[in-house]
Amino acid sequence: MKILAVDDDPFILELLPAMFEQADLNDLHTAPSGPAALDMIKAQKVPFDCMLLDVDMPEMDGIELCRRIRTVPGYEDKPILMLTAKTDSISIEKAFAAGANDYIAKPFNLKDIYNRIRVAERLLVSSKTIKRIDASDLSKEGTQVAEDITLADKVFLANVGRLILSFSLGNYITQLDRSELDNYQVFGVSIDDAERIFEETSQQGFLHILTSVAETLTDLITCPHLLMSYEGNGAFLCITRDPNLPEWDRMEAGLQAKLDALDLLSDDLKQESISLSVGTPIAPNANRTQRVKKTFERALSRAEMRYASKCAAA
Repeated sequence: MKILAVDDDPFILELLPAMFEQADLNDLHTAPSGPAALDMIKAQKVPFDCMLLDVDMPEMDGIELCRRIRTVPGYEDKPILMLTAKTDSISIEKAFAAGANDYIAKPFNLKDIYNRIRVAERLLVSSKTIKRIDASDLSKEGTQVAEDITLADKVFLANVGRLILSFSLGNYITQLDRSELDNYQVFGVSIDDAERIFEETSQQGFLHILTSVAETLTDLITCPHLLMSYEGNGAFLCITRDPNLPEWDRMEAGLQAKLDALDLLSDDLKQESISLSVGTPIAPNANRTQRVKKTFERALSRAEMRYASKCAAA
């Protein structure tokens, strides 16, 4: 694995090669700043497989560097790990929103590096199967979706604020400090009768609906703390530290009101409407090894239960 580490601290740049060598990771390159890193990336004939970026750097911080790397052809899906102070949660959230996939908290040790690089290797493999759609192209007339998608696909909609890969959201949730879990709220948002809507609209139309739902979520919820992923089947997972998050029923009503104001359906479906179900929020599961699986399942099932209760009451 060819790795680029970027940090303005000379001590860190001297320490990392020795630590990586102990972890049998010998193809490590370093850069002292964001501009220098971008020059290195663009000069490489063989691209880097993974990048480690310090968050706190002068001239260009790691978050801005991450955002710029994502615009370099061939680096849209390369794993990016942030090096950051453990208490700097806002920067971590901003980094994920800018395209980061994981982070290593300072001060770090060999085990931290080894574990997170192995996670990055898994992402590098799985990224080859990710169906990436540039959401900014969906509204352009004449644009066609290049890939066929199914309803179950965990499509990644690039350029939608606060929407990240499901894999990345799992990394974020896994590393939350257990003592802080009660400060976080995870909830599912699903499109009601998504299968029918998917079957009766074009793929581009369905992706446009997904984009509009995600953008509506960022309009309603305080964005500095919101991260979300699309989990397929018309369902989103959201996590936030917003202490002023509306009660789930008011949030559902607010989302629905914003969505109703948009013109999302094709002419064939004008008589229908798109409705959403919001599950009651939960705290992430305390068991770190089972946190992602159990948290994701519970949050999504609550959105499904909400839809079932609306159907029963109709």
